Amino acid sequence: MDWVYDKANGTSTENTAITEFTESVGVDLDGAFTLLWYCRDEGLLSDEGTGMGNPCAVLTAYGIADVLERRRRRADPASRARTCRSALLSWFYRQRITQVHMPVTDEFGQADGSLWEATRFSTVEIQDAAEYLSDKGLINGVSVAEIRGPVQAEITTDGIDCVTDWKSNVAAYLRDQRGYGPTINHGPVFHGNTQGGQWAWGNRDVSQHQDIAHQVAPEFQPLAEAVATILGQLPAYGLKPQEQQDIEDAANEVLAEAQQDQPEPGKLRRLATTVKGFLFPIATDAASEEARQLAQQGLDQITAAITSAV
Repeated sequence: MDWVYDKANGTSTENTAITEFTESVGVDLDGAFTLLWYCRDEGLLSDEGTGMGNPCAVLTAYGIADVLERRRRRADPASRARTCRSALLSWFYRQRITQVHMPVTDEFGQADGSLWEATRFSTVEIQDAAEYLSDKGLINGVSVAEIRGPVQAEITTDGIDCVTDWKSNVAAYLRDQRGYGPTINHGPVFHGNTQGGQWAWGNRDVSQHQDIAHQVAPEFQPLAEAVATILGQLPAYGLKPQEQQDIEDAANEVLAEAQQDQPEPGKLRRLATTVKGFLFPIATDAASEEARQLAQQGLDQITAAITSAV
């Protein structure tokens, strides 16, 4: 998508042959068509310009928005830091499970978990994450004066709890351990057709736990729960009535689709991206720190759910 975006100058009018890209990454012609059709089915590209044996792509408006959002995340140092901490902690947990004693921290840089938004975390980012995890007592290891963070380490019991009980969400785990954070006592607001959905609700803090119990397949439950949490937190955002209504409508569309007998992954991704589009300005420009934190958490949860499910 990045390659097509650059070749098309970020427009939805240029028809771009993708064989140059697929050949550069070792993908044959059949694989090129498979890649093109996958992106088409996700709503990212159109294949209308494809000729016999020549797969061509045209960016859709959704595809352009997807690339821009991905590049924004890729360039955001705070988002990269949060993700790197969680990924590094998960990596240390996997080393423990495979019985690797005191794994070398730098080796994470070549692991699958160090690849995020098509770029690898830098040595500086990994060292910073290791230092942070060590300071918070989630890993424990050996340090040297010249390098930030432990050069070799093992995950602690607290770190294991974070991975297994909090899905490696370091920020949420630490907030829970400190015992504070914004408390939201409002329930969700549903509009339109939710097909008689029964939603079990239980607010706690900004890391709320909801059980979506009606007609939601297991792979889509994290996304439904993340969106339902956002609905419950809307009053804390301090939005104007119309702005709040817009987010409610978009969120309820996600929930309604998630409850279908056969939800469409591409449609769910597009609907979830719409919700994220409403959250971006809140996460960066909201008047209160509480609202910014809640919106950012919502963005992170939706992104993680989309990545794992759709």
